[in-house]
Amino acid sequence: MPDLAPPAPRPDLLRLDYDTYRAMPAVANSDLSRLRDALDGRPPRPVGAASNSGALSFGTAFHTALLEPDDYQAGQPGLNDTLVWWLVEGVKLNTEINRLLALGTPEPSVLFTEPETNTLCKLRADLVIDVPGEPYTIIDFKTTLARDADYFRWQCSAYDYDRQAAFYTDALRADRFILVGVQKVEPFGVFPLEVPPLMLADGRRKYQHLLRLLQAPATAPAYRAEAVQAAVDGLGL
Repeated sequence: MPDLAPPAPRPDLLRLDYDTYRAMPAVANSDLSRLRDALDGRPPRPVGAASNSGALSFGTAFHTALLEPDDYQAGQPGLNDTLVWWLVEGVKLNTEINRLLALGTPEPSVLFTEPETNTLCKLRADLVIDVPGEPYTIIDFKTTLARDADYFRWQCSAYDYDRQAAFYTDALRADRFILVGVQKVEPFGVFPLEVPPLMLADGRRKYQHLLRLLQAPATAPAYRAEAVQAAVDGLGL
């Protein structure tokens, strides 16, 4: 019986600033969202800095306060700093999540080739835990208006968080992907969800379909072909 080839090494976790990451000529999960919007007939969403024009987005502020607190800039227009830090403290009250926050690498960037379509891709994870004795874990935090954990679970599929989970999990061959919903309104609950295999499988079908469409936009339905081609061109890849 022939020897099995050892698994390929995981891609490196790169420490890049956000602008450098955005400039990398590779396909991100957010690019797939723009392609999905075109396929679904939704209006194009802003790209890059334009999507965060005006007041600093609450979600971005929360992620900075939680994951890179030294970089947090208080007093931004339209931003409730007290609420941001209230949510951070609420997340840290979860003993297990707080433990993983202390172990993990925040905001690493990754460059990889997706094997099914041979597409150069990239991702920027919220938190990666890669330490001896721990399962290789990716954690992503989502601020949400979901009323409870069941509704947040529904959002994970409806908002394509399952696609992100599969895209990241497959890229890093992670043992688990944990989505953490954080209510930004009372009662400010925290909803950790280890994404189950069936949800990952659904997300995998989504991202692989979009990557194939990215390579062959002419295969889109005729009534969406122009919008899909425009979305592909707009990515500038």
